[in-house]
Amino acid sequence: MTNPLRQLCRAQAVVALATAVLLVIGPGRIASAHTDFDSSVPAAGAVVERALSEVVVSFTNPARPAGNGFELLDPDGTVRSPSSIDSTDGRSFVLTFDPSLDAGTYGLRWSVQAGDAHPIKGSFQFEITGDPSPAVAPSSAATRAATPAAAAVSPAMSSEAAAGTEAAGYSAVSGSGESLEGFLDVGTSTDDSAAVGRTGRSISMLGMIFGIGVLSALVWTMRGSKHELVSLITWVRLAGLAIFAGGLIEYAALAEADPSASLATLMNTSNGLATALKMAGGLAVLFGFHQRAGRIVAPTQSVSAAVAAYPPSGLGDVRRSAPLPHEHRWTPTSPAAAGMVGYALVLISFWFDGHTVSKGTWPVHSLVNLVHLGAAAAWGGGVFAMTTVAWMRRRRSERVGLAEMVVRFSSVATVSLVAVIGAGLVMTWMVLDAPGDLFSTDWGRILIAKTAVVAAAAALGGYNHFRLRPKLQRRPDDPVLAKELRVTLSIESVAFVMIVVLTAILVASTT
Repeated sequence: MTNPLRQLCRAQAVVALATAVLLVIGPGRIASAHTDFDSSVPAAGAVVERALSEVVVSFTNPARPAGNGFELLDPDGTVRSPSSIDSTDGRSFVLTFDPSLDAGTYGLRWSVQAGDAHPIKGSFQFEITGDPSPAVAPSSAATRAATPAAAAVSPAMSSEAAAGTEAAGYSAVSGSGESLEGFLDVGTSTDDSAAVGRTGRSISMLGMIFGIGVLSALVWTMRGSKHELVSLITWVRLAGLAIFAGGLIEYAALAEADPSASLATLMNTSNGLATALKMAGGLAVLFGFHQRAGRIVAPTQSVSAAVAAYPPSGLGDVRRSAPLPHEHRWTPTSPAAAGMVGYALVLISFWFDGHTVSKGTWPVHSLVNLVHLGAAAAWGGGVFAMTTVAWMRRRRSERVGLAEMVVRFSSVATVSLVAVIGAGLVMTWMVLDAPGDLFSTDWGRILIAKTAVVAAAAALGGYNHFRLRPKLQRRPDDPVLAKELRVTLSIESVAFVMIVVLTAILVASTT
């Protein structure tokens, strides 16, 4: 077995090992739905006849306080923080207030972060009437009986919640004179930090899609001049830099969403782990694919064989055997293993991001996500590699090899498209709770937009394969056909950028 094949097998073995390990630990990471507000005691809009010292807020899945956490507006317009927060299961939080809450109308707002790092905000109001005595109602027992979601709450607070409480200073009392309407208006969870996170996710995903795709095209489908191949491997390295930068931006967004959280706390979340894997993988790609990570193999094709493939190109005397400059190929060497492992880490990072950790059975969703991303990378990155080569040959007034390039890539594109569609359908089935959610939720509507762009990109690819390729094979030197191919490939590349951006928004959208 040659060294390049041996290194490819080693990289595949690393991915297989990581898959096996995650399949073992995966069953404990099964979630059935997005984290969302579940219930409260007192309930939203409730009227309570006695003073309260405790308020319970429950969520559908584990969450942790982020940002300002839990805040209460009393009838005097003063914003108060709980004197303590107790939780054992991470779903229900018992907020204790000292002094207790007497007669009046109160507003409570909350800001938490879900297990997949989605920021969630909300608010509600309730009213207390009657005796202003410091009677405790509801009691802990009454609280647990009133809501099933709070059944596991006990006065013993978890260490993570306690750390967050102490860091945020929940016992403090701040501000005065704020209106109840303004206090309850928390807007949406898509705040500035979420927008920054989407930007970072888009950058890292673009780097991953085009980097892996260009690399796979270099190894399996792309043939060209030395200058073209060197340019493509430079794109692979720049993709690693983009992945690292995107991961760094995502980490900054996580830190902005929860300024009180320590580095260890953020890294203990699924999104924190995802950003760490992206940054590590990006650096491995950037420094792994250096000049000695591959070699450019000279072509062995004779002019007679070339004339048989391109009879109208006027290559001269068929009796003279000479290599064609556009037929060099790039093969990886031993040092490329580090860069390939880097891309494997980047692919694995998406197992800990977004709906992969909040919907369906985690091991199954993770593997389907791997197929979806890998196939999309082979398709989109391959299109980008062909677009780059087509424009480079345009600047050198060369058109030879364009049809052969399309033919060689078509089989890869076909398999990739089938895999993208199949994996996408499975993921849609796991994420959506009901078919109607496809039109009634943000996630469903964005998915429809993404599907439309994917269909347009697939139509362009089909046009290139079934219409342009036969014409180019008959007239490889036709400048009009070469220009048409460059335009369609460029539009297809732009479509893939749109697909990646929509995907980054889709990951953070609610279902």
